[in-house]
Amino acid sequence: MSPTTGTSASGGGLAIFLVLVALFVIVGVAVKLVDLKRKRESEAVHLQAQISDALLREASLFGLPITPSAHVPFWRGTPATVEVAGQVPTPELHRAVMRVVQDEALRIRSDVQIVDRIGVAAAAGVRAA
Repeated sequence: MSPTTGTSASGGGLAIFLVLVALFVIVGVAVKLVDLKRKRESEAVHLQAQISDALLREASLFGLPITPSAHVPFWRGTPATVEVAGQVPTPELHRAVMRVVQDEALRIRSDVQIVDRIGVAAAAGVRAA
């Protein structure tokens, strides 16, 4: 057996070991990222559900076609976004919806941006004076 044969065999073993360690690190990082994504999606669903429940609890807003959609970004420190869409018949109801959404969102998270996509459309049978 030549002296170079033993050295190359141990070098090959080291290379295989390093490749396996790198694969384990990559798999570990991927698992952490998938878990973080799942956690952020869960936070968004919770925020959206709490806002929807708050809108349903408000008797004056019951039956209005208002839909909140929440998005919690992947990176921590970036504010969550709640988009509120739908139609209300009066500006007063628009303000009431936005107040409820803002109060509930801020109760759950301190870093929330609310995007207002609510239209004010007068009821079909009401005419302007």
